[in-house]
Amino acid sequence: MAPSPRPASASSPDTDAEVPLAAPRATGESGGAPLAPGEDGAPRAPGESGGAPRGARGKRRRRALIAALVVVTVVAAAIAALVVLGPPALRRRIIAEARARGVALDPGKIDVDLRSIRLRDGRFSLLGVRGISGTVARATIELRGLSPARIATEGVELTLVGTDALEDLPVWVAQYGPRAAALPLTTGRVRLGLRDHEGGPEVLALADGALERRAAAPVEGAAAPPGAPRPELGVLKQARVLVAGKEIARTDIAWSIGAASISLGLGGEDVVSAPLRAELRPRPSPSASIELAPTPLSAVGALLGVDVGASTMVVAGTLELRLADGADRTALSKAPLEGPIALTVKGFTLPHPRELDGLLFGNTTTVKADARLSADRQRVALSGVEVAAGALKLKGTGTVERNGADAAIAMDLSGSIPCSLLAGSAAMSHLTGTVGLLARDLVSRTLAGSVAVQVRVDARASRLTAARVAPSAILRCKLRF
Repeated sequence: MAPSPRPASASSPDTDAEVPLAAPRATGESGGAPLAPGEDGAPRAPGESGGAPRGARGKRRRRALIAALVVVTVVAAAIAALVVLGPPALRRRIIAEARARGVALDPGKIDVDLRSIRLRDGRFSLLGVRGISGTVARATIELRGLSPARIATEGVELTLVGTDALEDLPVWVAQYGPRAAALPLTTGRVRLGLRDHEGGPEVLALADGALERRAAAPVEGAAAPPGAPRPELGVLKQARVLVAGKEIARTDIAWSIGAASISLGLGGEDVVSAPLRAELRPRPSPSASIELAPTPLSAVGALLGVDVGASTMVVAGTLELRLADGADRTALSKAPLEGPIALTVKGFTLPHPRELDGLLFGNTTTVKADARLSADRQRVALSGVEVAAGALKLKGTGTVERNGADAAIAMDLSGSIPCSLLAGSAAMSHLTGTVGLLARDLVSRTLAGSVAVQVRVDARASRLTAARVAPSAILRCKLRF
């Protein structure tokens, strides 16, 4: 192969002289491409550029890559620690978080992922509250970082033994309520069962309801000191109401737990609007009140599972309960209770012959009595019963005996009617106008004495429409001379 011709020298293109070797670059001289001019047109000094040098940009990319690798490594290590090494420590953390909110928790089985912790078959009780324990089939704790942000539970079952727990709940709410309420909670399929004593049969249950917490309004009034905690509010939506295992109704049950009382509302989404309301005041001396707002009897029957037929009556009443005289304050669930009861029924009068129409005027019957609830909660004794319907007033005694989901009601009433009033009423029922008025005036002047009236009532709570009312009368009238 022929050798390539040598390039000619720049100084003498016609000669064969070799191009001399380039001299070494002085420090600061730029090689390669010519220097780019700056904004003012002058050549840019080495190292000056509109953007970062390629070396600096590369270093920043390497640092970002290293940081990303560190983060991924830390997260992977955390996941590995939770999944492989963390269950004992995680269990202790869950128990501690629950205890700080007033709950003694056995978490059961624990599953973990990046965003949540799932518990299965857990058990719990409330710190310092006697007689309440429960289980939870599933609970999902959503996380924000390493802290709980929200809890969703399913299949919660609560057991309440006796009534002592109701005395402790207000104290628990005052101590733990604010922190417990700060964590959003949703609960599906709740069941609450009540037993008179440990190992006894379940006397009342609220089943298959969905629990919803409600926001509490600020505590106001002279009785509320500054900074007083707000009550815990909520509603158990469409719960099945079972008495001795028999379903009697399905309704909303609202609740409110404050620092001094516990309130329940049957048949409404909040306690205030519910037709049937109950309030327990544990301290200083335990007492309770039950109030029935004026409500159609048909609606009350639906709430209580009572057959009242197609009634148009409207009922209202109150019941106050307190510890019976001499009862043991330390055993509230086994102590007899007593208090007054008052009932008003519009649209009802006692069965009677037409001759008494003049005495049973109006359409309202009132009932008052003193009630005593036995220690075993099976029997209510009624004393000092007073039934008033128009001019007819009866007095007597009665009992209510619980029998599973039903109850037997018995009352013996008696009273007296002046013969003059009875005769005048009878005259007005058969004679009209002026003749009736004259007859009434005549008999009222000529008759003395009274008529003894007795009424026996036997009924079952589940079928009030089939109640047996047996009136009788003994005449003790005589003529005036």
